[in-house]
Amino acid sequence: MQSSLIIALTGVTASGFTLCGQPPEPPLPALKNFLKYNISQETFKIGRSDVCDVVINESASIKGGTISKVHCMLKKGPHGTHFIVDLSKNGTFVNGKLVGKDQMILIKDNDTIAVGKQQWNIYMFNLICGEELPDTLTSSDSSLSLTPRDVLPIWGRLHSCILHLRSFDLCHPTFKVGRSSCCDAIIDQMDIDPKIKNMFSKEQFIIVKDADNPLTYIVDISSTGTYLNGQLIGKNCKNILQCDDRISVGKRKKRVFVYKPMYSSESHSLPVELRAKYVPCKFLGKGACGEVRLALEKRTCRPYAIKNILKGRSTLSQIHELNHPLKIETEINILRALSHPFVVQMEEIVETEDEVFIVLEYMRGGDLSNRILSNVPLTESNVKYMFYQMVLAVEYLHSRGITHRDLKPENILLSSDEPETLVKISDFGLSKVADEDTMMKTICATWPPEVLSPNIQVYDEQVDVWSLGVIVFYMLSKKLPFRSSEPKVMIQLVIQGAYKMEEADWQGVSYEARDLVKRMLTVNPQTRITIDEILKHPWLAKDIPMLYRVQSLLDGEGNQENVTVNFDAEPPTKRVKISDEFTD
Repeated sequence: MQSSLIIALTGVTASGFTLCGQPPEPPLPALKNFLKYNISQETFKIGRSDVCDVVINESASIKGGTISKVHCMLKKGPHGTHFIVDLSKNGTFVNGKLVGKDQMILIKDNDTIAVGKQQWNIYMFNLICGEELPDTLTSSDSSLSLTPRDVLPIWGRLHSCILHLRSFDLCHPTFKVGRSSCCDAIIDQMDIDPKIKNMFSKEQFIIVKDADNPLTYIVDISSTGTYLNGQLIGKNCKNILQCDDRISVGKRKKRVFVYKPMYSSESHSLPVELRAKYVPCKFLGKGACGEVRLALEKRTCRPYAIKNILKGRSTLSQIHELNHPLKIETEINILRALSHPFVVQMEEIVETEDEVFIVLEYMRGGDLSNRILSNVPLTESNVKYMFYQMVLAVEYLHSRGITHRDLKPENILLSSDEPETLVKISDFGLSKVADEDTMMKTICATWPPEVLSPNIQVYDEQVDVWSLGVIVFYMLSKKLPFRSSEPKVMIQLVIQGAYKMEEADWQGVSYEARDLVKRMLTVNPQTRITIDEILKHPWLAKDIPMLYRVQSLLDGEGNQENVTVNFDAEPPTKRVKISDEFTD
């Protein structure tokens, strides 16, 4: 026995496969003496040409050109499925709906196909898919083969929960359900309880497959309400659709479909508490101690970044490791204590025996490093706008007794691709809360001279000022101040503060900007400009329009900490005087 597709050709004679007669009104029922074809080959063509498997000769009473030479083609798909491809000029219809030129849709048990005219049943084919036939019954013509690129894979299925309501395989990017004839699942054509049928709107909901990731959405477009697992989605709102999700219409408990995906979800990588709320959809990055993934909140489809950290051993010998439980606990405590418009916000934390999962707000614009390296020009005004936000964020951290210690372009995140955008500091994996009367003595892999020099064992929050100086140098010139392929040489350059502002890279940059960079990259942390002094430097303090734009940004972010921009700050005449190097 072999699984095959049987076609019942309504109104076809045994000799010549000729369809004849004027299109009847009303449509005629299927003739008793129809011809059956066992389609054992991969494709099966229908049309006027002799190359087709079924040749339809139009009679004189039918207007010429109604049937194309090759009108449509039936194809075998994976998992026992079958598809129809419209190759015609005048249209191929499945259950009264136009397939569309060169488009392919799934066909199922008892679907009806019309070639040429939607209403002419004399041209219709009744399909009975997957019927078992004896091995001896084969097609007399099998000349074509299926190529893999022609098959649309099934990525999901809507399982019916209502008597006589069909189940549907999902293979196209969108699938619309409703009573209208423009829908993919036309409820009015189904023999279901009229009361249930009336619960559907003309257009009830759309299932959407995301092209960039394995996520599937359901969009409520109804006037009667679409519910997912008992929760109203809301008109023109969308929810993420997952395995075994229950879809109801009209009423919360009137379940009509259950969704089943064909792919495996990555949600199992999350703990149960997060799995119920978020769906991971994209890999963002990986480090020695864990990884970061983009995830969407199921109810709102709002994006978040979920960072998971593998816990290290809690022994004293492993205390220097970044993933030591005590260091992870420190980072968690820091994140819980922070709330500032220019610092990445933590939403929630879930801890398991082996891992810690931190849910953070997601910044769509990527990191500052990519912005600097892109072909999009960064004007001095753009640089100042973003840099000022960074300084306000660091000022906030220092006021809380927190030194970041790992400030770099990769840890500065942008809200959008716009030239002027919201900027937030992230990644506090190396941050440490300093005691009120103590300095930090731990060694960390950052670039300030006091950290790299073997002669200096104590350093303070001034390390962040140096790091900000490196960042703004990079933003203004698109080159790092200290460059060498040899690590030892690089360290010596940093310790000595040996950098150059080459005129080719700094052409057009203001004297004030150069002076501020010079003061930030001062080797001695005691004479290095402080965060408070940076805010009073004329490059920032005198640019009132920029200060107002940042203040507007703060107001738009809710500004929970009541951060304000000082519009009246005058630059100190001694500490922040423009260097003679730039005034000669």
